[in-house]
Amino acid sequence: MNTINQRKKTMGRKKIEIKKVEKEANKQVTFSKRRSGLFKKACELCILCDVHLDIIVFSPADKIFRCGCSQPSTDAVLKSYIRGTTEFEDQQLMGDSLIYEEYNKEYEEALKVLQMEKKKLADIENLARVSKRGAWWNDSIDDMNGEELEYFMMSIFELKKNLLKKNMNIS
Repeated sequence: MNTINQRKKTMGRKKIEIKKVEKEANKQVTFSKRRSGLFKKACELCILCDVHLDIIVFSPADKIFRCGCSQPSTDAVLKSYIRGTTEFEDQQLMGDSLIYEEYNKEYEEALKVLQMEKKKLADIENLARVSKRGAWWNDSIDDMNGEELEYFMMSIFELKKNLLKKNMNIS
């Protein structure tokens, strides 16, 4: 048998119908893929035609993304557009694109830290639920018998005493 004839036939790249994506998860994936393609094409246009171009996009998750392939900043491009000229008077704004990129990096890092902290908090909450001693203050007193209520009350008084002692040491 000839191996060329046995190749699996694939669908290949097909043109898709352009219509609104309904599922939220699919919107985010589509946005991410197409945003990078849009930004790449915009930068190619800037290089090929020596044009000033800035794109500002808001994602379905309300995050802001910017592509600035032009030498002046987004502010300078917008001001020249409003004035109806191609002159960029405010040369001080040229360094702003680097500042925006730095802010975007800081924002992404802060989001990563936030996600890690949320995960730690969820882990702690799960541990407290699993541990019998961990979340005793959240237990319902309706289901406790007399001995458990007494222990619960003693634990609360002990906690109060420790908090007051800690507060006195801080002050």
